[in-house]
Amino acid sequence: MTKMNLIIYEGVMCCSTGVCGPEPDKVLIDLNQSLKKLQDEFKEMNVIRASMTFNLKLFFENEMISRLIKENGPGILPITTINGKIVARQKYLTYAELKKEVENSQSRIE
Repeated sequence: MTKMNLIIYEGVMCCSTGVCGPEPDKVLIDLNQSLKKLQDEFKEMNVIRASMTFNLKLFFENEMISRLIKENGPGILPITTINGKIVARQKYLTYAELKKEVENSQSRIE
């Protein structure tokens, strides 16, 4: 199987996961659990969370993401890509949605 890259471009975060502090965001907790489960299921998949706080370089390296942010502002985030294709904007996908997108991308590769 060809290596698959899932990248989530996120806004400014307090830490690399966004799951910290006295009242962590439930959506980010669910996202972390979903990503761990997906990585267990799809061993060849590389998952990267690129926040504007910790991985700004990845935003500049991707012309499509840079252009979308320039045109729409950071409110367009989060953006999820799989092998460079945008599969979601302005929301985090659920586990079921992520799995479906990964499987669809996997079938296009094979």
